[in-house]
Amino acid sequence: MASDSLLTFFNRELEALRVLAGEFAERHPKIAGRLRLTKDTVDDPHVSRLLEGVAFLGARVQHRLDDEFPELTDGLLSVLYPHYLAPMPSVAITRFAANPDLPGPAHLPSGLAVEAEPVGGETCQFRTAYPLMLWPVEIDAVRLSGMPLSAPANPAAAEAVACLRISLRCSNPTMTFTQLGLDRLRVFLTGEHGSRLLELLLAHTVSVALADDLPDPHPVILPPDTLQAVGFAPEEALFPWPARSFSGFRLLSEYFAAREKFQFIDICRLDAKTLVSAGNRMDIFVYLDRAMPDLERAVQASSLALGCTPIVNLFSQRCEPISLDHTSIEYRVEPDVRRPASVEVWSVERVRESLPNGEFRTWQPFHRLTRRHADDAADGATGGFYGTARRDTTGDFRGTEVYLLPHDAGFDPEREGSGVLSIDALCCNRDLPASLPFGGGRPTLRLVEGAAAVTGLSCLTAPTPTLRMPVRERGFWRLISHLSLGHLSVVGGETAADALREVLRLYDCRESTESRTAIRALLNVTSGPGTARIPGLRGPGARSGGFCRGLDVTLTFDDQAWTTGGLYVLASVLDRFLALHATVNSFVRTEAVLRGRPGVAASWPARAGNQVLL
Repeated sequence: MASDSLLTFFNRELEALRVLAGEFAERHPKIAGRLRLTKDTVDDPHVSRLLEGVAFLGARVQHRLDDEFPELTDGLLSVLYPHYLAPMPSVAITRFAANPDLPGPAHLPSGLAVEAEPVGGETCQFRTAYPLMLWPVEIDAVRLSGMPLSAPANPAAAEAVACLRISLRCSNPTMTFTQLGLDRLRVFLTGEHGSRLLELLLAHTVSVALADDLPDPHPVILPPDTLQAVGFAPEEALFPWPARSFSGFRLLSEYFAAREKFQFIDICRLDAKTLVSAGNRMDIFVYLDRAMPDLERAVQASSLALGCTPIVNLFSQRCEPISLDHTSIEYRVEPDVRRPASVEVWSVERVRESLPNGEFRTWQPFHRLTRRHADDAADGATGGFYGTARRDTTGDFRGTEVYLLPHDAGFDPEREGSGVLSIDALCCNRDLPASLPFGGGRPTLRLVEGAAAVTGLSCLTAPTPTLRMPVRERGFWRLISHLSLGHLSVVGGETAADALREVLRLYDCRESTESRTAIRALLNVTSGPGTARIPGLRGPGARSGGFCRGLDVTLTFDDQAWTTGGLYVLASVLDRFLALHATVNSFVRTEAVLRGRPGVAASWPARAGNQVLL
């Protein structure tokens, strides 16, 4: 806390003054005698208090200098990179149990409110991050096996040396997959082997087959892209992301905060089977060009889970009203004055001013000032403008506090009059989720607004702790690092790997041994020109395809860290991060190689931003 750091400076200043007082006593013994100063002691209590007062004033000055002018650096960060100062709320993967009597899929939108069991009398509030299509389907068995393959004959899988078999059945024994109309199924890869299984399925699938059973003579053959990665699309963000912030930073933040959110896979094109003829049971065979004998023994039915989505410790909160008495240039935003230790502001969403006639006038964020807003303000159509500042708490609990900095429409901070501001914010429960029990069916979860399609909720992963970037510590240098990234190449040259590792360190909010090892495992980054095909369009407005020039990027990783650390997810995140840097009429195509090993460990299609070029 700020008070603790100030105490350090105070003790340092006081010690320096006492040393100087001792030197003064040796040089001027007569004057020192009147002050009752000696080399080792200060006997006069008034002189002692005077030294302590001077030490306190000096400590405040030194503390401000050591802060590196946070009003400037934090202010710039809050405008340019507002996501960087906000805490990373707790995240957990939750399974929704489907009602077995559902006649079809139940669509659960993202943002559903979920409450966890109380901790110390306080309830943790979460909300779902992904939209969820809940099917009355269960996984009967999962088996990963090597040669000889126990799978239907597949001419498209000549290179396969292993196969993953997923056996599904309808929860209702009288229902068939054709009646359900199953077309897409999302699965979560659970447990300690989830990241390795993810790599196996997304990087080494050569074909997929849908069959009624193993002896099925007419399986439906599907291409490798039947399995799709999840968690990278803008609508799959864990947290609301400001439009003015680069979306690639979101992926890095989420990787270090909750890597499990990327351990989902969508199995697509299932209607190729269900639209034809599918009974109460169906098998999915995934043909793989790589075998993992140790993984074969670990994979079982519980390795895959249906009906899962991340939940995030975020909730909407009407904050305490603020009375604009013009006695301060800033006002603390208090989400709940009764529970300051368990509610923390994540972001200010809306500020409105109460008018005498009972109506409200909306205030605008200062950084959104445009010509239109300025005209509206001049006409009196809107209220004032406001900024926000985030600082460490001064109480007995960890976290941050948000302050509102109001300005009137004419930018006159000394205007007469007063008003009351109503503030809507997104909040989290500080460090409370880390105290939730995990295991044995706990923590207990419930939907705030019940849904007939859901019979129960359970946590598959322990809620992560609330993570925070240091607001004061090294803020100046972190800002410089962000700004300098625009002038460094992260895809070529001698400094490419250093620049990319620096980006990763900026967003390593855990700073754990595991995360540092993952960053160090990125050894080299090289790039070169490449060419990719652009598909044409059919139907109205048809046009022919063509070719596009872009950049081929090769990421080199340490082979041991890749095998033991599950770095495929990090490489996938970097693939999307680099693709979002692609310029107009260009693309980025990424591959990962391992030091000392021949061949390519993983590769991804050419991308222009979020768009895949076929």
